[in-house]
Amino acid sequence: MSKSIWISALYLLASLLISAGVLCFIFFNSYQSDHHLQLMAGVALLLFFTILCGNLVYYQQSLKQAKHNLDEAQQLAALGSWERDLVSGKGYWSENHYHLFGLQPGTTAPSLDDFFAMIHADDREQVRETVTAAIRTGASYETTYRLAHDRDKRIFVSRGKVVCDASRKPVSVVGTVQDVTEKYERERLREELLQQKDVLITRLGHDLKTPLTPLVALLPLIRTRIADGKLCDLIDICIRNTNNIREQVDQTIRFSRLSSTGGPGLLVTDVVLASAADDAVAGLKDIAGARSTVIENRIAPGMLVRANMQELEEVLSNLISNGVKFSVPGSFVRIDAHHADGQVTVIVSDNGIGLSADEQSHIFDELYKADPSRHELGSSGLGLAICRKIVERHGGRIWAESPGKGQGTSISFTLSEGVST
Repeated sequence: MSKSIWISALYLLASLLISAGVLCFIFFNSYQSDHHLQLMAGVALLLFFTILCGNLVYYQQSLKQAKHNLDEAQQLAALGSWERDLVSGKGYWSENHYHLFGLQPGTTAPSLDDFFAMIHADDREQVRETVTAAIRTGASYETTYRLAHDRDKRIFVSRGKVVCDASRKPVSVVGTVQDVTEKYERERLREELLQQKDVLITRLGHDLKTPLTPLVALLPLIRTRIADGKLCDLIDICIRNTNNIREQVDQTIRFSRLSSTGGPGLLVTDVVLASAADDAVAGLKDIAGARSTVIENRIAPGMLVRANMQELEEVLSNLISNGVKFSVPGSFVRIDAHHADGQVTVIVSDNGIGLSADEQSHIFDELYKADPSRHELGSSGLGLAICRKIVERHGGRIWAESPGKGQGTSISFTLSEGVST
């Protein structure tokens, strides 16, 4: 309750107490003459009505101030409020609602049909159908429209709530209208910038791949024709760096495509999860062997998930590869899975360098590299960000858990469970 209402309530209580006190005084002094009694009664009534009138004036000023504050707030928010009685057809518009629609405040609020006539012809039927359907069903609604003959071509969003009586019959509609033109313009500019970014990254990626292609193909061939051992070592450095650049370019283009709002939809099927994990492990056999890392696939053979096979293998390969790279030689990486309530949770765990609490919350951010040991040339900082994008495209979520530094990491993600046939 606001401070002004509390003050008004106390003021009224004080008025009643004073008046009651005067009346009690008159009652206990009733032995005096009738003339004195009538005089004191008149004074008491005059005092009571004076206080009552003062209280009413105070309430009126409080309400006037509250209305002024509401009008100011609505102007700042480019917002208007309205109400319509469905029985009488009469309506109420706030002052700023009139201003938003270019009408003179204080005039009679337009009827429902007049309101529809004010809507842009291209939006009118959609608004009419939305409002009438809400009134018919007693539901809330939200609709976006423009006004006819509006030189500024503003965009409005209107939200309404249908109020029903005890018999569930709609009796009135209350709601708001807001000018969201600036918001829509910001969103449009943002989408344009994102599209330009995607085009720039894709074009830059292809421009980089063009000179990289002959380097990747020719450097190993050149090495076979060189007998000088020191020169071969230099060529090996060039080969490694060229391959690293190519991998980072590929991942950057991949992340850009996954971040794009356009493109084809995701094709998912029932996938045998253990088989997808086996394929991912097979592709990392050489890396794991070089570090003496044991990769265990402990997923039940018959478990199915709804996924795009290629993208699922990409996620598993990224997570398993990270577990191998950021663990000491002779470590392990395990892939487990369990299902509940139509959802499968996949867990890839290792006993590697681990993560701090802060790193766990940022590890899926693009270009984030949690540990200095991860700041290697071959790491783009996009692998886990790509995993997050893919999992979210499948309607799942992904997260990391770790007891702390040097105590290993578990990365889990969810997918919808497949349907057994």
